[in-house]
Amino acid sequence: MPNQDELYLSAEEAAGLLGVNLPTLYAYVGRKNIRSVKIEGSRKRRYWAADIQRLVKGSKGGDATTSKRGNPDSHSSLTLLTEDGLYYRGRDIHELVEKASVEEVAEMFWQVPGAFGDSLPHMPPGVPQLLELFGHTTVIEKAIALFPLVERENPKAFDLSPEGYARTGADVVRWFAALVVGATAPDPRPLHEFIAASCGMDQRFADLIRRMLILSIDHELDHSTYSVRAAANTGVTPYYAAITGLATARGRRIAYGRNETVSHLLDDICNAKDPAEPILQHYSQGGDIPGFCANVHSVADPRALSLKATLDSMFADDPEYLRLLKAMKVAEELVQRPVEFILLVSFVGRKLNLGGQELALAAVARLIGWIAHASEQYNQQPLVRHRARYTGALPG
Repeated sequence: MPNQDELYLSAEEAAGLLGVNLPTLYAYVGRKNIRSVKIEGSRKRRYWAADIQRLVKGSKGGDATTSKRGNPDSHSSLTLLTEDGLYYRGRDIHELVEKASVEEVAEMFWQVPGAFGDSLPHMPPGVPQLLELFGHTTVIEKAIALFPLVERENPKAFDLSPEGYARTGADVVRWFAALVVGATAPDPRPLHEFIAASCGMDQRFADLIRRMLILSIDHELDHSTYSVRAAANTGVTPYYAAITGLATARGRRIAYGRNETVSHLLDDICNAKDPAEPILQHYSQGGDIPGFCANVHSVADPRALSLKATLDSMFADDPEYLRLLKAMKVAEELVQRPVEFILLVSFVGRKLNLGGQELALAAVARLIGWIAHASEQYNQQPLVRHRARYTGALPG
């Protein structure tokens, strides 16, 4: 976890990296969107290192205004994703994991205190019958089938103000949590307590769930979040914003779309005579090992580091976790990449007996992030009409 000093540069350091004098640096602040903070008791300022690095990379070739993870029109005040850290509205996730409830982080993220009240959404008729009909499907498929019916029974879902988005968002999150644990209705209890109790787990597991959910809320403009913002741009309700994210998350080209492969690998690791064997088998078949792919951080994903520290303490004597640690050591030596967050999330889901639906637990929290992005896009951004750069045959 980087300290504050590593995130900022002095004026002299920033100017030196850019190859300009101090007056030019000061001019760049407004013209090139360099963020800075005042040093208390001084007239000097410190400059956000990521902004300086962005300009340095741009000057070496390429457009400095265009990110590899987005486009020039992608602006958000929600999540800061650096190479070494992750921040929700400027607050370090490690701090939030230690001190906050999931609901507190959600309300801070949405900027609507009290969004998680005691009232629950109106129930559409025939929910038990519908869930029985969809009993053989995944949690995501159940949600996609159910959410339009819940929306119809709750006219407040069409209030797309920030407050309306947040209050309906709380209903969406509670409904999805209910589907994950096999309940037929949402519950007003804190999410981590409701999920733990529904899975027959004690307070230790409840705290583990709380930590994991906070870590899972957002990861900046990933592919599913980008899709949610595109849908929100048109003015859909929170229910359909959630449906968009859930549908996109099924794509096999992104991390959460690979959940079945990761779950199968975890199962093989926990059941194999030698936990290294499944790792070696995957590596020998092509070099890629599920759960150990590249991530956007220059080092290990800070979410994975935080969750692993909790698992190390909680499952120090657990045979399955010890087998996973051995497999992780072999995989990391082979591919020279640290374990991905989704593999550790899958292990938590396994311990909660969510067989085959382990990553649906993380999606409970990801809905919080999607709701925040959807509300920000609709309420703070103009209607965007993207254009395609045509590369086909020319007329005539």
